Amino acid sequence: MQPDSTPSMKQIKTLFYRHLMAAICLTSLFACSNAEKKANEEKAIKQKSITRDFQSDINALLPSGEYTLDIMDKIKMSPRRQELQSKFMQAVKSNPDWFLEQQKQLETSGKEPTYDARMGLSESEWNEYKLMLNKIDDMEAEASSSEKVTVYNVAGFVSFKSNGKLAYLNAVRLDIQNKRVSIGDYTLPLIDTICVRNDKNVFKTAWRGYEFQFADPSNVNRPTNQAELAKVNLKFYAFTLGLFEKTGKTYIEISGSETLNGQDLLRYKVPFVIR
Repeated sequence: MQPDSTPSMKQIKTLFYRHLMAAICLTSLFACSNAEKKANEEKAIKQKSITRDFQSDINALLPSGEYTLDIMDKIKMSPRRQELQSKFMQAVKSNPDWFLEQQKQLETSGKEPTYDARMGLSESEWNEYKLMLNKIDDMEAEASSSEKVTVYNVAGFVSFKSNGKLAYLNAVRLDIQNKRVSIGDYTLPLIDTICVRNDKNVFKTAWRGYEFQFADPSNVNRPTNQAELAKVNLKFYAFTLGLFEKTGKTYIEISGSETLNGQDLLRYKVPFVIR
């Protein structure tokens, strides 16, 4: 399961939503080794920071080198949340027209959805699920696997070489001077900076970073029924780059989707951190 697959309350409103001397010597060496390791880790964290100087930030987050990346596309959650979420998502699939209609109404009114049996939950389960959606203490992103990657930061451009789930990175080229990312034939301008101020998220850390996006069309009306959904044609690509404050690790997320006449031609979303 990917970190974005659990609907937040906001998403529901738009849906309807980790011997003695020898011993003394060994202990001393171990303690020194741990102290040195901790000092080096703390130093590394201090050296990496989001300053909002774009060039300095990119060079700090993505220096040239070979790295191991942990792919963070699994979510650990309580069994109860998993149970209720599964019921709700199944109901969304079973009643698409009704959910699209409710979604439109909720976007207009801005009000929290009221209970309806078509949510796939009893009223008491819905109230319980709403409380869960307002907090994520029992949810945490974890790595499903890892891959090696080579980062090339040369002459103002950053590119990557990797395999497996991270093969998508091979199509990425970051232009530092012009503050944009290209993924294949698509150019993603820098659209926003990110500032997550606390650890109330699945990564359990505050973090800052940058968001690049491409969408064609740039604005699309949200479908309200299956007939309108069948006419949707959309291309969307995004690249997120950030720094986890608690660990000093670089965070990257790459996603892409293409829809033709309501059918998915391409869809991926891969979040990962550089060790």
